[in-house]
Amino acid sequence: MAKVLLAEFIDTNRAEIIRRCEVKVNERSGPAPSSRHLTEGVPRFLDQLVHELGDGPSKNHEISTSASKHGKELLAEGFTIGQVVHDYGDICQSVTELAVILAEPIDADDFRTLNRCLDDAIAGAVTEYSRGEDLSSDGEKQKLRVLLNTAIRAFEALR
Repeated sequence: MAKVLLAEFIDTNRAEIIRRCEVKVNERSGPAPSSRHLTEGVPRFLDQLVHELGDGPSKNHEISTSASKHGKELLAEGFTIGQVVHDYGDICQSVTELAVILAEPIDADDFRTLNRCLDDAIAGAVTEYSRGEDLSSDGEKQKLRVLLNTAIRAFEALR
């Protein structure tokens, strides 16, 4: 059996891959994803992956940049870091599960590209998520300092 090119497989089975990702996201506990999250994140990554498969590694790091934005959005929506990572794992699982079901072997080089793109996306998303979490934490610490100083001044005034 001839190996199918992953870009062609994704183009042919795009709707089913996206549907499978949505099912996986909805089966996990935690905040419900926004409709924008479901309609933009996976399709955007698939578009970028197909581009990488066709043209080779991007010089502008589009996947990492896009994933960074995605990580920041997921933090704002209340997702956990685990859910951020699972979002990208869902894509790999959906692609590979469907390939097995359809008995479509995927070229090893294409699979390496898929894994590299997922690694880049996960790293970008997690880095930005963590950065946003740190900034949020710093803001909370600052608020606590202000409240503590106010409480100390109020106590001293009452004394």
